[in-house]
Amino acid sequence: MTDEMINQLQPGLTREQVIYVMGTPLTPSSLDQNRWDYIYWSKDSRDNVTQQTVSLYFDGNDLKQIKKKP
Repeated sequence: MTDEMINQLQPGLTREQVIYVMGTPLTPSSLDQNRWDYIYWSKDSRDNVTQQTVSLYFDGNDLKQIKKKP
């Protein structure tokens, strides 16, 4: 997952459009069908690896909110 992919996300996209941009979520929430989590790791120029999470919240079939956590 790249910042370019995340920057393509915007409220109003359908679930299918999100899958086209991001791929299938690795950790769909079993408790909340309206939340998809994407977990990825990034490496900086000093080879430090950090985990980041992007949580997407849907209202029905439409993306409503995007939260990125470092």
